Amino acid sequence: MPDPLVIDVEPLTRQRGLQSQGTVVAPIEPIAVPGGLIAGDGPVRLQYRLTHTGEGRIWLEADVAARAQLTCDRCLESFEVDLHAHYEEEYRPRPAGAGPDAESEEDAGATRVAYYDDHHVDLREGIRQNLLLAMPAKQLCRLECRGLCPRCGKNLNEGPCDCQDDEVDPRLAALDLWLREHGKGEEGDHGGSEA
Repeated sequence: MPDPLVIDVEPLTRQRGLQSQGTVVAPIEPIAVPGGLIAGDGPVRLQYRLTHTGEGRIWLEADVAARAQLTCDRCLESFEVDLHAHYEEEYRPRPAGAGPDAESEEDAGATRVAYYDDHHVDLREGIRQNLLLAMPAKQLCRLECRGLCPRCGKNLNEGPCDCQDDEVDPRLAALDLWLREHGKGEEGDHGGSEA
């Protein structure tokens, strides 16, 4: 069975300006990320438009969506998030002598340029790269996540722990003593003297 994310563009290359568009819902190889997986238990949804811009070059405009299973950076609980990305890429016929892993070295600005073989454009690598770019910078199960108690490790989203607020980290005991003796947040002479 042919892969729906590998598209035969031979009909498009017959004339400049021809277009093809569609929607594909298909599984991809799960993408491992720190603390989770993208598309680990579900397909990706891709809406695309391909345009032949001449000389066998194919311009792709795409919107991709997938679900990721992640681990919260604060409370370490698993959660799911929907990822979305809009992107554009250019595909060019592979020149003679270019190996199967070769990427185009021509500058296309911020747009990825890739080669294709035998009139078949493989959209999977572009999907993978753009879903990685869509990952949140900080993985939080929710914005107001309270995280774990640094003393006992209890998940504070489930309620307060029994730790006392006035406990001082032994490593900071000397600083705490100094603050008690000199006052907290007082401005004044910082110990400097004029020569």
